[in-house]
Amino acid sequence: MRLVDLRTTPVSTPGTPTVTARASDAAELLRLIGVIVDDEPDKYDVGASHIAELRAQVPEDLMVDIQAMLPNERDDKSFLVLALLAASLPDPAGVEEFLAAMRAEPELPWRVLLAHNARELDEPDTDGLRDRLLAGDPAAIGRLEALVAEGCCSEGTVTLMTMTPAEYGQRLLDIVERFDQQVWRHNAEEAMGPIRRDAAHRNQQLADGADVGAVVLEATNGFELPDDPTIREIVLLPSYWFRPWLVVGNIGVDGLEVMSTAVADEFITLPSEVPPPALLKLFKALGDAGRLALLRRMTSGPISLGQAATELDVAKATAHHHLAILRQAGLVSLRGAGRSTKYGLREDPAGLAHDALARYVPQRPGRSTDRG
Repeated sequence: MRLVDLRTTPVSTPGTPTVTARASDAAELLRLIGVIVDDEPDKYDVGASHIAELRAQVPEDLMVDIQAMLPNERDDKSFLVLALLAASLPDPAGVEEFLAAMRAEPELPWRVLLAHNARELDEPDTDGLRDRLLAGDPAAIGRLEALVAEGCCSEGTVTLMTMTPAEYGQRLLDIVERFDQQVWRHNAEEAMGPIRRDAAHRNQQLADGADVGAVVLEATNGFELPDDPTIREIVLLPSYWFRPWLVVGNIGVDGLEVMSTAVADEFITLPSEVPPPALLKLFKALGDAGRLALLRRMTSGPISLGQAATELDVAKATAHHHLAILRQAGLVSLRGAGRSTKYGLREDPAGLAHDALARYVPQRPGRSTDRG
């Protein structure tokens, strides 16, 4: 699983985190829009051909209106950020609940996106600019307008500033309503069946008293529970279309962290003869000398991105790519954020590879199953 970090400002309410999982049609509809507009479909587990089929279902006028809301034609971040709003919707966090929330507070999506985009400013957030943007503070908006005039803001901010909050909200409302009627309703069950099974499993684990950190680690495929006493609640929003990506973010609600996780393979119905995606990812991860070297290095303890780059004598971007593949395969966990991030072994690679392959390629009758 790869990581998209959409966190804006740190949360500020102390407490021990609780974890819940939600199966949200609203979140998945928005993530599907993001997948469809992305021009790199190969990075999703559902496959480029399936995404092309879905894109072909979107009427041309609707696609034009969607892309007009984006800073560039392949930007899917806006819809990922908006999908996180589903964490605070009333049950069942469906499309109707999302539309009702937008009708009640049409300026909210504009403010949420503006606050998110402001995190990309080079200057430190010393005066709480992002929180003030989220609250709709006119002075903060004026400050950002000045930064736009100075050319100091991202394309996303510039695009948002070309619309009023109410205009953006109305256009988004129209897009979601049309996408729901013309695309989503015809494809919802393919995604929502696995999502509901995944969310129900996580909630049952928690109800049965499972360790919260272990549930988060499993649901995120290697993202360790943040060591942050200010986080009081974590909402898991499993996604089918956005696999294998993990999206971590917050939307300005004190103490709330949202994790858009990838639906686990066991909740997706596949023909028995089809190799499960997790098996393919595992052996892809193990089929590279550099990644094997990193696994060997991590037997001595967790490493940083810089240490991984030094170990392989490659750029940090290349080392990050290798670590992402290892974590996606379930071999490595990630702890911390930014420069303090550490990567460590999550599972015994030899045992994990043996068990995963044995489940798909059973041993012949009479053969010993003793790995020792």
